[in-house]
Amino acid sequence: MDKTIAYLKTILNSKSVIVIGCSGGPDSMCLLHLLCDLKELLNFKVIVAHMNHKQRVESDEEAIFVKDFCEKNNCEYEYYELTDYIPSNFHSEARHIRYKFFDQVIAKYNADYLMTAHHGDDLMETILMRIGRGSTLKGYSGFDLITDKSTYKQVHPLIFYTKEQIKDYMDKHNYDYRIDITNNSNDYTRNRYRHLVLPILKKENANINEKYYKFSETIIDADNFINKY
Repeated sequence: MDKTIAYLKTILNSKSVIVIGCSGGPDSMCLLHLLCDLKELLNFKVIVAHMNHKQRVESDEEAIFVKDFCEKNNCEYEYYELTDYIPSNFHSEARHIRYKFFDQVIAKYNADYLMTAHHGDDLMETILMRIGRGSTLKGYSGFDLITDKSTYKQVHPLIFYTKEQIKDYMDKHNYDYRIDITNNSNDYTRNRYRHLVLPILKKENANINEKYYKFSETIIDADNFINKY
């Protein structure tokens, strides 16, 4: 995780206030561990925002797992339970509600950063999905490493790494996490790209995620240039 740690050191200091969206999965727990390690060094504030989607029997235990970690590592814990949504549009609506919850936590603590654990595989999936359905030039970039949101910055510090690299890091350090079994289902579009398309790309080039990250940066640069002129 050297790239992520080095990057975080360039943007954080003792006055930083960070909200991290954490599900309890390997990705978000990896980012939370990295932030807690850096917190000991730089003495910034970490607020963990956990949304319980109430879609699986394990979800309540996962909320307790994240809360217990926060208590042991001196992090603030903010909790939201999803109870009102339209089942036919669950994923889209849940995402909208989740980020509304994040915005409320950011406002409460006057946070400087919102950090989520989206990684290199997520970036590839997003780019491929948008190419498949069509998008704007900026949309084809997937998502940025860091984005200005007027009152705060949204950051994706794990963008440099694949899902497998993150899980290997967690297992190597014997860090605990939870697995969402719905991620194994091909009922969802993103999961089909994840399970059926990405393995083929990685077989052709083991470092394909780095190429997609460079592609994303190029598209962002081009979009910025066009908007400027």
